[in-house]
This record gives sequence, C-alpha cells and structure tokens, in this order.
Amino acid sequence: MEEALRAKLRATAALTALVGTRIDWGLRGTGAGLPAVRLFEISGGPRMNMSGGSAWTRCRVQIDCLGRTYKAARDIADILAKPPTGILSGMRETVSGVRLRTFIMNRRADTDEDAEGIVHRTSIDAMVWHAAD
Repeated sequence: MEEALRAKLRATAALTALVGTRIDWGLRGTGAGLPAVRLFEISGGPRMNMSGGSAWTRCRVQIDCLGRTYKAARDIADILAKPPTGILSGMRETVSGVRLRTFIMNRRADTDEDAEGIVHRTSIDAMVWHAAD
C-alpha cells in the first residue's frame, strides 16, 4: 500500500507542480526543502468478517502538507482532500496491482519551526482500505 499510495500522489500533476517529488513516508531530512508532503501510517491491520480473514486491510494514514506559508500548505491539502475534487476524496483505483479505497476523516492546521523559520502544516487523516489486485 505504501508505495502504491505514494506512486498515485507522485503521478498527480497538480500536486507535483507544487511539491515536485518531495512526497515521502516518515520524517523529512534536514534541508529537504518545502513545500512537501509527509505520510505516516498511524494504525492498521487486516480485516475480519464472519467467514474469516478478509482480503482488505484498513489503515489510518496521516498526511502532512508542509509549506512556508499557510496558503501553500492549504493548497496542497485542497488538491488531496477538498471534496469533491480532492484526489483522495473517495478514491477507488488500482495502482501497481494494489486496490486502494480512501476517504477523508479529518483535517486540521498548525505551525512548527525548522532551521529556516516557520513551517505551516495542514494535516489530513485518511482511512485507506487496500488489497492486492
């Protein structure tokens, strides 16, 4: 799921026009540049149904949209999650042999600092269902 979701985001022209290839899982390295998208798997596990294990796994993914200005972070988040046009708002696609189904649960904004100054962050909580195709 991790590489399929990242590949989907990196294949979205409107997003890469803003962040380039700075879409990664986990922490950003020092001097990695902004704007950027950071992905974290918060929770997840295989699903069960009455007849046993399901082919689907459900994960909660936190997506941090980072920019030097509030507008930069918000614009990235809008491309990802603004209903009904955000690419992760109700996405149902197969990417690299992985079936992905997503919906947005929450969105919030805050700020942080790095060596260069203020970093604005808009965080999106997404539920990602995935299964091998």
